Amino acid sequence: MLIRFVVSNYLSFAEEVEFNTLTGSPRRMKEHIYHFEELELLKVGAIYGPNGAGKSNLVKALRLLHRIVTEDNWLAQEPVPTFRLSPEYENLPTSFEVEFVIAQESYHYGITVFQGSITEEWLYKTNFGKTAELIFNRTTQQGQTKIEVNERYYQSDEDRLRVKLYEEELLTDTQTFIKLMSFAKQGFPEVRRTFVWFMERLMVVFPNSKPYGFVAMFSGSLAFQRFANDFLASLQTGVQELATETIDIDQYFGEDDKEQVEKAKAFLKNNNGFLHIPSEANDAIVVKEHGKVVVKRLMAKHGDEHGNLYTFLLNEESAGTQRILDFIPVFFHVIYDQATAIIDEIDQSIHPALLKKLVSKFVKDPNTKGQFIFTTHESNLLDQDVFRQDEIWFAEKQKNGATSLYPLSEFDVRFDLNLQKGYLNGRFGAIPFLGNLKDLNWEQYAEEEQSV
Repeated sequence: MLIRFVVSNYLSFAEEVEFNTLTGSPRRMKEHIYHFEELELLKVGAIYGPNGAGKSNLVKALRLLHRIVTEDNWLAQEPVPTFRLSPEYENLPTSFEVEFVIAQESYHYGITVFQGSITEEWLYKTNFGKTAELIFNRTTQQGQTKIEVNERYYQSDEDRLRVKLYEEELLTDTQTFIKLMSFAKQGFPEVRRTFVWFMERLMVVFPNSKPYGFVAMFSGSLAFQRFANDFLASLQTGVQELATETIDIDQYFGEDDKEQVEKAKAFLKNNNGFLHIPSEANDAIVVKEHGKVVVKRLMAKHGDEHGNLYTFLLNEESAGTQRILDFIPVFFHVIYDQATAIIDEIDQSIHPALLKKLVSKFVKDPNTKGQFIFTTHESNLLDQDVFRQDEIWFAEKQKNGATSLYPLSEFDVRFDLNLQKGYLNGRFGAIPFLGNLKDLNWEQYAEEEQSV
């Protein structure tokens, strides 16, 4: 689970900006809190702010860190955009730091990037804030990389030689040490644990994101089937249940797509698992079942007033229902795993009234294990009956163009205050800098258009 994320010199972030899920002074709604020894973490986080305030840039920063860590040589493919509204930042590095919990232990991981190369990388075991134990520290100066490793990993001369080999031969300036070490067969369990957190416990979702493997999860997990159907039923989407149908691959693709069929068969001949079929509805995969290559397609069933069920393709469902389906795997993981989901502009996908119900159900359930964090500019969600004050954050653009972040708990706010009204009146900041609308002479523009 996420404890804190810190970013500097990236997009609209200039100096260090921090978002965290640590509890503040409010003592209300204790069911919203996870306990790890003396550390208390919040189940949810809501980041508010107008368009252009930079709240989505926080999500982009976390996604970029995720890609740098998990994908091979991402930095060699994409430049890192720095803060561009002040020339001094062109010659400064970009840094990302994250503190998190996995397997009942806490870690602090960070990297510094300058001109497309990793110049610093470090990992500490933080023991829930009590101590900081170095796992490794990597630095690069004038093209020379040095890796300092905790002495307990040096059990033999062979261990020292292996680290030396990483320094001088194997580690590139665009690759993270934890990515390289994730393939090591021995030693460095904390490094592998960190890599697992990025790969399996951190989910970053944008408005156009599509879940990968929904159909495979639904086909292969009875628990996920039950969860998905219960989830849809509770939201009253009209879908009574989901089901999969199995179709012969030649029948699915037809005579005009023989090449696609052969590619799929060739892939599954030498690979286990499934092959995703790209489509707008994201509803089909190719798998090998009982030695035969078939297509599994997800279908939605609706009932009439007499209890009869009728089957529909997913692309016949409303856009809203399709988007809810996209979120089902996300909610499944944050409920049953110690996973953290960061969802950007969630109000574009889920109605505020529905989102309030989801958040309330999530935080009140004593069996949940993960975290649910989102950005929004929907003021209807500002409700102290749903959120604690330390769960509500604001993104605001400063006069120099840089984004700042701060929680509502920094203000002296009564628990019975109408937050929506206070927010819209600018009491907490995080509203656009408004010019004088009387100076907006749109009649003049219409006259100019007619004269052309």
